[in-house]
Amino acid sequence: MNLISPCVALCKLSEDDICIGCKRTIEEIINWRTYTDNQKKAVLARLESTEKI
Repeated sequence: MNLISPCVALCKLSEDDICIGCKRTIEEIINWRTYTDNQKKAVLARLESTEKI
């Protein structure tokens, strides 16, 4: 499976190194290409759960 990056091309990091566009951490952004599908799914699930808050 090829999971698509959640990047929304609004790339700017907060003071906590969280992207204000996609809400990923700097580590998640840097490592996205090497993450397994399960790791990507975990990131996507976290992003989805934080959207609802």
